[in-house]
Amino acid sequence: MNKRKFFSTIGAAYFLLLLLMLVLPMILAAIVQAAVPGSLYRYPLLYWIVSLAPQYLAAMPICVRIMRRLPAVNLYRNRLGGGGAWFSTLCIAIFIMEAGNIIGNLVSTLIGRLSGLGVSSGVEELLSEGNLGMIFLFTVILAPILEELIFRKLLIDRAVVFGDRTAILLSALLFGLAHGNFYQLFYAFGLGCLFGYIYIRTGKIAYTISFHMAVNFLGGFVSSFLLERLEYSQWSSGDYAQMMYSMFSHIGALLGLVLFVLLMIGLSIAGLVKFIQSIRKAKLNTGEYEMPAGKTAKAVFGNAGMILFLIMAAVTFIIETVS
Repeated sequence: MNKRKFFSTIGAAYFLLLLLMLVLPMILAAIVQAAVPGSLYRYPLLYWIVSLAPQYLAAMPICVRIMRRLPAVNLYRNRLGGGGAWFSTLCIAIFIMEAGNIIGNLVSTLIGRLSGLGVSSGVEELLSEGNLGMIFLFTVILAPILEELIFRKLLIDRAVVFGDRTAILLSALLFGLAHGNFYQLFYAFGLGCLFGYIYIRTGKIAYTISFHMAVNFLGGFVSSFLLERLEYSQWSSGDYAQMMYSMFSHIGALLGLVLFVLLMIGLSIAGLVKFIQSIRKAKLNTGEYEMPAGKTAKAVFGNAGMILFLIMAAVTFIIETVS
């Protein structure tokens, strides 16, 4: 097997994925704005469709078509365990998400202060532009299904011949970089490692989809639901009396948010304990074309396709930072 050509094909597939995810929404938005000026701001559903439809209907199918040129293997299927094992794994995922969020916010804040730029996340803009139904549909249902198929099954089924470690880390790295911002990079990479390991050990993508859905539900939907009920945007008037009035008039939602934060802290602590216990039992198998670490890095990244992907990822991070 020509290893560099193999990884160059992977790099080219995910380079086109990032390129089309960036360019197609801009083109579609320009067309919509030219046809119906101001419509993207008046109709949140249209804003979501313009932002995400090109990704789901064009970018991802093209990536799949290129990746299918590479041979895939059938992973051995195994059960994760009962409900207790699923809940324990969810706790680990929440711990990774919260730890990654902290790191991402610290890095983003540092970059913002050093550069003088207001580093933001496109996801936050999307969440602020939609109702709860759209948030649930796109972040809890569609994104977990499609992202797990693209970044786990499609990629790991092919890269696993180079060993579990290479397949998991490559899947997690591409998944993290594809998010295009420092806020999500670290937790996406961490969750990518966890989900990749689960998929390799079980061979069932349904498991990682379920965890991805649960994480997005808690981290995206529930928090958005509570903040919407709080009408938090009204608190920034600068009037202390008005702020106190707003707070006490939404005491139920405020109490719910406090309980939710405490729940997430508790689950994160439990996840940390489970992570420490589980990391000692983790098992990584070698692959048919396993290479030493140095040669693996050279084969994976020393090719035209992967270099293009890394350049495209850097471009998306820069655009996210300066926009």
